[in-house]
Amino acid sequence: MSTAAPAVLLAVAVAGMLAPQLRRASWLPPALLAGVAVASGIVSPGAAGSSVRPLVAPLAFVALAVPMAVMLDRYGLFAELAELVASGRRYVGALWVLAAVTTATLNLDVAVVLLSPLYVRIAQRRGTSAFALALQPALLSSLASSALPVSNLTNLIAAAHSHVPVSAFVEHLGLATLAATVVGWLCYRRGLSRIEALDPGGPGRADGRTGAPGRRRPDRARVLALGGALVVAVVAGFVAAPSVGAEPYEVVAVADVLLVLETRSLPLAVLPWRIVATVLGLGVLASAAAGHLPLAGLLSGSSLADIVRTTAVSAVGANVVNNLPALLVALPFTGHHASWALWAVLLGTNVGPLVLPGGSLAVLLWISTVRRLGVPARDRDFVRVGWWIGLPALAASTGALLLVRLVLGAAH
Repeated sequence: MSTAAPAVLLAVAVAGMLAPQLRRASWLPPALLAGVAVASGIVSPGAAGSSVRPLVAPLAFVALAVPMAVMLDRYGLFAELAELVASGRRYVGALWVLAAVTTATLNLDVAVVLLSPLYVRIAQRRGTSAFALALQPALLSSLASSALPVSNLTNLIAAAHSHVPVSAFVEHLGLATLAATVVGWLCYRRGLSRIEALDPGGPGRADGRTGAPGRRRPDRARVLALGGALVVAVVAGFVAAPSVGAEPYEVVAVADVLLVLETRSLPLAVLPWRIVATVLGLGVLASAAAGHLPLAGLLSGSSLADIVRTTAVSAVGANVVNNLPALLVALPFTGHHASWALWAVLLGTNVGPLVLPGGSLAVLLWISTVRRLGVPARDRDFVRVGWWIGLPALAASTGALLLVRLVLGAAH
């Protein structure tokens, strides 16, 4: 069997995902070709299992978090919060800060799942573009997700692989995260009119459906009290889970059960199985292809030029094969301890995937969430915004990482 076969299968899978003819079934090429790779012996079952094992917990979290957000939306929590928030004068900037803090301190997927419906509701109240406002959690899922291990699933995987403490993340990637967030805001604010012009639905035109059909929604006080208490409990659960050996998806599972009992609905139709199939398929193919790609010389070194190259290569890889598989491919080349190559890989896989919609699991999740809410989020529009905002932010964050490298190098 040709040693190039895994790389060829990966290239075909990515091309199939991007083909306009497969827009509604973009999950099929990576899932099908991963099955072909295992069935034909190109990838052994054991190797396939090893490649997807680190993805199981993150994907379980996503699969359970989407129904949680849907049930909270049907319960009316986001509609009630939107009425409270939408009255502020500088609400656009305040929402940017909220999404950045939520992403950095909790998790990018939590921010996307919980904030996207809220931002859509606020846009409806204000009569502004739902696409432009709801875009904030998607953008910040990349821009603000490098400062802490909990901020991004890639960070958690890297921290476990290389035994990296929380303080090291703050020291090495804190400034880069701040730079990406600030430059991203400046580009977003400056290009807001262009982003709003991309919205084919027009200002405040999302369908606005909320509440379970045929069931009277509880009054505002009850919605805010119970819904808010549940969200706070989930957040507290994320913080406490590691200390008791629990996973974030287990916390969300408990919240799902409570919401099913309260709303008397079980939104199985919104389970993001397509996202799960896409990422699992790419994980198998990317891991198999890694051994046949000349990555050792591209993802190593601690000089300024090495950091720039590693960041750029990681960002390209994240956009092409999704950031989780890209990280799994890159990690073996960064060593088993914290290194400048590791920080550059994390920066590239975290901040970089804003050019193509499939670059990160959070963006895929965001697209499915806002489309379910009636917001016409088109792939080509996301690509345009990615060029306007993602690339300048990546450049700024890379510059910040280089500055940290110079300062720490001088200190030592």
